[in-house]
Amino acid sequence: MAAPPEIASANPVSPTVLLGHEGFGEDLTLDCTATAGGIRGRDAADLRAPQPGDELQARFRYQVLRRLGRGGFGSVFLARCLDSAAPGATNTPPKLVALKVMARPDDPQARNSLKRELAALLAVNHDRIPKLYDWNIDGETCFAAIQYFPAGSLADAWPFLGRLSAEQTWRLLSDLTQAIGAAHRASVLHLDVKPSNVLLDGNGGYVLTDFGVSHSSRMSKGLLHQGQLSIGLGTRGYRAPEQATAKVQNFDLRTDLWGVGATAWALFTGIDLNKRHDVLRTREQGNVFGLQAMSDIALDCPPPLEEVVMGMLYIDPTRRPGGTGEVLAQIRAIASGFGLDTATIASARRSQITLEEIKGVIEGLVDPLWASICRGPGFDRYFVKFEDGEVITSLRDTAQHTVLLLSGAVSVDVNNKEVAQEAREGTFLGAISTLTAATREASLVAIGTTWCCLFNEAELEQLVTCNPAVAVRMVRTMADRIATGPPRPRA
Repeated sequence: MAAPPEIASANPVSPTVLLGHEGFGEDLTLDCTATAGGIRGRDAADLRAPQPGDELQARFRYQVLRRLGRGGFGSVFLARCLDSAAPGATNTPPKLVALKVMARPDDPQARNSLKRELAALLAVNHDRIPKLYDWNIDGETCFAAIQYFPAGSLADAWPFLGRLSAEQTWRLLSDLTQAIGAAHRASVLHLDVKPSNVLLDGNGGYVLTDFGVSHSSRMSKGLLHQGQLSIGLGTRGYRAPEQATAKVQNFDLRTDLWGVGATAWALFTGIDLNKRHDVLRTREQGNVFGLQAMSDIALDCPPPLEEVVMGMLYIDPTRRPGGTGEVLAQIRAIASGFGLDTATIASARRSQITLEEIKGVIEGLVDPLWASICRGPGFDRYFVKFEDGEVITSLRDTAQHTVLLLSGAVSVDVNNKEVAQEAREGTFLGAISTLTAATREASLVAIGTTWCCLFNEAELEQLVTCNPAVAVRMVRTMADRIATGPPRPRA
C-alpha cells in the first residue's frame, strides 16, 4: 500500500491567469473568460500588453522578457527585476519574476476585485503559495510581480506526466491542503482550486496559485449574496456543488476542500473534469458523492487514498471534513499506521444517544443564549455524551474539534497531571487548536456524566458567524485566560 508523506453557472467570473509558468494554453478554463464590473475583454487587454524589452515601474523596475501565458484577466510575462542587485537595495524581488499584466479596472467593483486578489496574496505567507513582491494598479499598465515557477502548472505538465502515482497524489493532497489551510487562517477562501492553478515547484512538490476569485471567508458575502459581485463560482468540473447553484451563503472552508479532492481525483484517475462533465454526479440523481469512486476507474487505488479523497467529495458539505486540520490529521494518522480521531469517535457516540436525552440536557441549561441556540433545527447533531473518566480529546490529538461544555465537568490534564477543572456551562475548550490547526497541548477527561457539543473548523465558524454573541463570549473567555494565566516572557 502506498503510504502518504509525512508531513458552471451561466455567468461565471473567474480570473484564470497562471502566475509564472511556461506553455500556458489559451482558454484553458473554457467557461471563465468574462468579467463583471467593467474589466475589459481579452482583446482590449492585449492592445495594452507590454512587448519584450519594455520597462515597467512599481516600487522596483522590471524589463519584460517574453510572454508566458494568457487568460481571462490578461497575460503573464517573464521579466527581469532591474533592481534586484542594486547597491543598497533591500527586500528586492529576485532576478526573475512573473508579471501578471491585467486590464485596467474601469469602475470601483473591478478595482476592488483586483485589490482582493492582491490582498489575498499579501495576507497569506506560506511556501505552498507564490510570493507577491510588487504591484502597480494605478499606472498605464496594471501589473503585479509574483514569484516565478519555471516548471509550469499541473495542467501544462499533465500531457507529459500522465496519471499521478499514489505517492505523488499523497504529496499533492498534503501540499494543497497546507496551502488552503494557510489561506483559511487568513480568512481567505480560494474557490477555484484546479490543476491549472497548481504549479510545480521543481522539487516534486506543488504550489497553489491564482487567488483571483478568493474573498474574505465571511466579510464579502453580503455583496455576493446581493448579486453585486459575480465571483466565487469556480470552474465547472472542479467547483463544489454549492458553487454551481451560486448559493454563496453556503460557501465555507469545505468548498475549497472539494476543489482539493476533485483535483487529486482528476490527476490520479487521469480524467480532466473540465473536459469530462459527463462523469460529474448530482444529488438529484440520488448520489452521495459528486464523483465515482476512484477505485472503480483506477483499480490500483490504495483504499486509504480513496478514503481521504472521496471524503472531500461528498455532495453534502456537512459530510466533508470541517477544515484542513482534519484532512492533514487523517493523512498523518494513515502515515503512522493508526487512526481513530475525534471525528470518528464523535460519530460513533452520536449514534448512541437519543433525542429525548438531548432534550433533557437542553431543558437543564441555565444560560438562555445556549438554550436558544441548542433548540435550533439540526443542532442536535453536535451533541456528544461522555461518561466519568472517558477521554474527550487526547494530548497531541491532531483532529481539529472544539469542545463546548454544556453539563458535567472536564478535567484538563497535561502529562497525566490535572492542571485545571472546567464546569461552567458554555465553556469552549480547544477553540484555538481548532482554528489554527495546532496540536493540542492538554487532554480533556470527563468528570461524571458530561454532555458536550463538538464542532469542527467549518461548524465553529458558522456558529460564531450566525451568533455574534457567541463570538464575543469566546473573545472574553480567551482574554480572561490570558489575563489570569501565568506571566508570559517579554520579547
